[in-house]
Amino acid sequence: MSRINHSKQKKDNSKKGSIRLSNWLLKAALKLFSAGVAFLAALLLLVYLGFFGPIPSKEELKRISNHTASEVYSADGEMIGKFFIENRRHIENKDISQHVIHALIATEDSRFFEHKGLDYISMGRVFLHSLLLGDRRQGGGSTISQQLAKNLYPRRSYKLLSILINKSREMFIAARLEEVYTKAEILNLYLNTVPFGENIYGIEVAANRFFSKSSAQLQPHEAATLIGMLAANTLYNPRLHPDKSLQRRNTVLDRMVAQEFLSNEEGQKYKEMPLGIKYRVLDHDDGPAPYFVEYIRRQADRILKEKFNDSINLYADGLKIFTTLDSRLQSFANEAVDQRMVRLQKEFDNHWKSRKPWEGRPEIYVSALKNAQRYKQMLKKGMSEDDIMKVMEKPINMVIMQDGQEKKVKMSPADSVAWAIQQLQVGFLAVDPVNGHVLAWVGGTNYKFFQYDHVLSKRQVGSTFKPFVYATALEEGYDPCDYISNERRVYKRYDDWSPANSDGNHDGYYSLQGALIHSVNTITAELTVDVGAHDVADLAHKAGIESALPDVPSLGLGTANLSLFEMVQAYTAFANYGNGTELQSLLRIEDANGRVLYEAQPVRMRDAAFEERTARLMVHMLQGVVERGTARSLKEVFGIKTQLAGKTGTTQNNADGWFIGFSPGLVAGAWVGADNPGIRFRSMALGQGAHTALPIFGRFMQRIEQSSFYRGIGRRSFYPLPDELISKTDCPDYSLEDPDQNFFERLFGGKDKKEEREATPGNQSEKDEKGKSLLEKMKDLFRKKDQ
Repeated sequence: MSRINHSKQKKDNSKKGSIRLSNWLLKAALKLFSAGVAFLAALLLLVYLGFFGPIPSKEELKRISNHTASEVYSADGEMIGKFFIENRRHIENKDISQHVIHALIATEDSRFFEHKGLDYISMGRVFLHSLLLGDRRQGGGSTISQQLAKNLYPRRSYKLLSILINKSREMFIAARLEEVYTKAEILNLYLNTVPFGENIYGIEVAANRFFSKSSAQLQPHEAATLIGMLAANTLYNPRLHPDKSLQRRNTVLDRMVAQEFLSNEEGQKYKEMPLGIKYRVLDHDDGPAPYFVEYIRRQADRILKEKFNDSINLYADGLKIFTTLDSRLQSFANEAVDQRMVRLQKEFDNHWKSRKPWEGRPEIYVSALKNAQRYKQMLKKGMSEDDIMKVMEKPINMVIMQDGQEKKVKMSPADSVAWAIQQLQVGFLAVDPVNGHVLAWVGGTNYKFFQYDHVLSKRQVGSTFKPFVYATALEEGYDPCDYISNERRVYKRYDDWSPANSDGNHDGYYSLQGALIHSVNTITAELTVDVGAHDVADLAHKAGIESALPDVPSLGLGTANLSLFEMVQAYTAFANYGNGTELQSLLRIEDANGRVLYEAQPVRMRDAAFEERTARLMVHMLQGVVERGTARSLKEVFGIKTQLAGKTGTTQNNADGWFIGFSPGLVAGAWVGADNPGIRFRSMALGQGAHTALPIFGRFMQRIEQSSFYRGIGRRSFYPLPDELISKTDCPDYSLEDPDQNFFERLFGGKDKKEEREATPGNQSEKDEKGKSLLEKMKDLFRKKDQ
């Protein structure tokens, strides 16, 4: 009996102990809960009071202003580039597809129109999963207002309390946002603020990037793709992870069906569609005209600083910049350049094969290697050259250009330097000669790899400079049918300078027009010496050359270093029959509200560089270059029907190939060569401008003639030569005998032209009447009679 009582007592004691333990645990839990609540309350109070950073006031929230990209537009209304800190374009709700808003609400905040910024059901889920269970993948569930708060005021690190403090801040900011803004305004702020990865912000930029359309044009499946990215903008990026993006898109479509934004049939139809992305990058570095956009950036930045100091920010204030560029002509230029340069690069690589283009000149490669960014950074850190070279010779993953496309390769930095200096480069510029508007601009083969702009770089211009010599000669009394001996001369007063013809032929006589048409060096040199390099330089400056020109006779053969920009600008003097035009590219800058901040004045034509008579004869002679001279392939190969005039150019050792041509309403020029003049073709057949640069112009003109807006470029025909000038050009280009040697000259024993030129200093503009031969005096009489 006592044993039974003892057992019962033991059970009672155990029961009482369990009760006491339960009570203790309950009290402990209550105390812990109370402490937690007190802690949370204290923490919330501290957050609210700004202990962890001030909570923005209502007044501050009313003044929310995101960084907005400034946009660059072509003359025909296409956006061609942007400048930004954050790539964002503000857009109003009326210009956003309703499918975007439906997808957003269905996926991110189904009770958006019911709550006041805080969704307590979602907050409970976040508290349970994120804080108690430590599952940070459940960190979503915030309302659109809270997400907007997070986007506007990015989270900070508070170590162990980061999630709690940041969530608390977002709660308070969201509540204030709801007091300041309507639901529609909050949606607008959110859709203009939300990041989509790739340094793009807002639905408009995302729609442009991934679908090449405005957000107003997005269809349900496209809107679902973009809204699906908000959960993880890298993981669900349709370019990087199309399969995951497709799954996420379909999840969003299912939620749109569940929320009755789409019917079941519509949801199924859109789920069966492919992603259909049309990826397009349009920013400062990418786009149809990145070299031109960079040129515009420098102009706009300078103008804004001069007019407004630092009160207007080109990169954050959402400016609109309007330019002269024609996006259609730019696309033709890009196509012509890409097509030709891919082929030329293959020819160049095959031309050298296993040999290096710097063969015999190792300093070219060594200099490029030591100027490489990676090399200079290691040198700055104090590394020895041996250690630097060990790093430079170790293969790594990188991207290069091959056949016009980006290609991932494993290559050492040293080899990448060798690759880079072997790449041929290009410059192309097209302008309207009447108003000076820049219409197309290509500064290189690829802006990502090569930022150096070859429209603005200065290189020897070769024979493209010769027209200025012949224009000067015509101004000083020569006629197109005056003949000069093709002999090779030695100019003792110019350090025995003795220019030769590229074909080695120095026989016979060329008329002036024949010498220009066939680009004869001996005749051009003789003319430069006769009329004077100073006079040639003066005429070239009046036409539009802005750089200093050397007062030496080799100037006439194109030894001056000039930019394609200058040369095309100066050729407008030929297209305009005497008056060059200053080139213009930036027309107007507006602020985000459309207020005009800057408007360019119409460009002025320069004072006449030469008389209209000279201009008409020069246009006729330069037409001859295209019809039967060094540029005849424009007609024979490219089949161009437009009346064209122009000049090819090739510099010494084939380092630079040039062509500048013009029609009655267009002037365009192309240059081709490597960054280092020592890297070149070894043969004239491959390196001459007629082979490298002219085909770019030819393809460009082909595309213009094929287009529907061809006639809008200008007149199709040059002015015809007046009757009195036709006879001045009616003569053979070349003769074995000197046609100027006539009976009267032989009879009277007059001096020939060569003797007369040597008797008169080459830099005199006016001839000494006493030194003239009888023949020259007789010719002067006939000239006066003709006039």
